[in-house]
This record gives sequence, C-alpha cells and structure tokens, in this order.
Amino acid sequence: MNCRKCQSTDFVKNGHINEKQRYKCKKCDYQWTENHKHRGRPSAERAFAVFLYCHGLSMNAISKMLDTAPSTILKWIRNFSNQHAHPPEPQTDAVVLELDEMWHYLKKKQTLGLEGVLS
Repeated sequence: MNCRKCQSTDFVKNGHINEKQRYKCKKCDYQWTENHKHRGRPSAERAFAVFLYCHGLSMNAISKMLDTAPSTILKWIRNFSNQHAHPPEPQTDAVVLELDEMWHYLKKKQTLGLEGVLS
C-alpha cells in the first residue's frame, strides 16, 4: 500500500473511523482510509444527465429525476463541455491589423520630424 498523494510507503496508522483503519503519510501528512467506497454517481448516469440537457430538458427537471442538486447537474454539464467542446481552429493564417492604431502611430512619427523614416 502507498500514500495516495505522494506514493510514499512511509506511513503510520492513524486511528479508526466507521470501523475502518485510517493512515497518515509521514512525508506529506495526507490522511486516508483503507478500502473506502467510491463516492458519487456512476459515469453512465452523468452522461445520461448531459444527454437529457442537450435534448432540451431543464437542469431542475433532470435534478428531480435523478434526485441530485441542480448545481451538481450544472457541474456535470460544464465538465462535459470542457472535455469535449473545443473552439474550431482558424482556417487561414491572416493577420488582422487595426488601421486606427496604425494611423495614430504613423501620424505621431510625422509630427516628431521623422518624415524621412516613413519614405
């Protein structure tokens, strides 16, 4: 068994919680419980919630169906969009200049007596 945070094998027993042994890493002070159950909803249920949202169901309706908080549904949707929705890459290598700024810069050079530089 290793520390879950730093993968060190240098740890000690650190009491019990809910009749399960707790451990504490000597290097990073991380504490964990052996054989903890996975918390949270299955990934299939999360994907189903995103599917329902994409098909027009409101977050409140989905949260009532799945017995979760609407903020949890929102978090699932945001995580999905961050993983799968990427902006399209630009198709051209065009450089865009703002003429207003260029005009101001060139006008300033002329007023400083640098007319020969511009020719």
